[in-house]
Amino acid sequence: MPDEQKDAPGGSAEPVQLYRFRVRTSDGRELVSAVAVVDPNASDQNQHDPADSLEELEQKHETESRQHDEDLARSHREESQRHAADLDAHQEDISAKHIEAHDAKQEGEATKTEADLKAGHADELERHGKQLDEQHRAEQEKLQAALGEKHQGELQSALAQFDERQVEQLIQRSSERANALRDELARQAEDFAQKPQLEQDFWEKHLAEERQREQELRQKHASERNQKELELRDRFEKRLQDELGKKRDELLEAKQKHLDDVLAKQREQLAKRLEELKQKQQRARQKLVDELKERGQQEVRIRADALKKRQEDELKKRQQLLQRRQKQEKARHEELLKKKDQLQAAPKQAAGGKHR
Repeated sequence: MPDEQKDAPGGSAEPVQLYRFRVRTSDGRELVSAVAVVDPNASDQNQHDPADSLEELEQKHETESRQHDEDLARSHREESQRHAADLDAHQEDISAKHIEAHDAKQEGEATKTEADLKAGHADELERHGKQLDEQHRAEQEKLQAALGEKHQGELQSALAQFDERQVEQLIQRSSERANALRDELARQAEDFAQKPQLEQDFWEKHLAEERQREQELRQKHASERNQKELELRDRFEKRLQDELGKKRDELLEAKQKHLDDVLAKQREQLAKRLEELKQKQQRARQKLVDELKERGQQEVRIRADALKKRQEDELKKRQQLLQRRQKQEKARHEELLKKKDQLQAAPKQAAGGKHR
């Protein structure tokens, strides 16, 4: 469209028309062309001026179209680069957030799995300990009963032997006392014959002494038997404590070994389970990374195609717009040139008429 019009000197002169073309690119930039001057009042010596030449106008339009296409292509290229960079940054941000959330979830899963396994292993270890304690308690009770039975048999046997020795001692003593009594009776036989009361006193005294000795002997034998029984019981208690202590140490050692074996297996199971979980999570993470990458590439392609189509549509519309404007400008220029030719031909016709 004309920016302004200027009137040439003289009342019948055609107005001079000035044109400036504005083109707005997709990134918002505005390109303004140089001022095109169309002066219908120009003299004949300027009729071949490029501004009045249709060929020059077409060349100008061609240059303008080429410049327009180059500017728009450069603008589209810069827009595509910005779009790709922005999209890459957006995809990286989205992928980073997805991966961060995925890693946090996997870390929580791994922590929970480890805690559950350790809790299960602790319960299992406690059950093993209780079972071993019950088993060991039963074995100790069995050992104590066996030792008690053995001690009872040994005690009865030892006391029987002791009683047998005491009986033998009693028989031997009785035999010795009978021999002594026989000798005493033989020695005092004459006295007893002469004095019957003396014999009666002798027997009373002898029987009292025998009863006293028998009572003392029985008390001594009972004391010795009790002492022997106490010695045997003390010996049994000591042996029982030693045997039970030895058995307890053996059982504790066996228990510790068993629990150590169970604990080693549990640690191996824990390490294996965590390693399996780690590998599984790594595969899942890699799968997520690949999916995000594929999804991002697909989105990039879709958006790039959409951007390309929009830019192509924009280019087509702008080219159509420019071509339509240039066509209109060419038509106006041709009309102006036609009017100019008519104006230039009119004085010649007038001059030729006067000559005739």
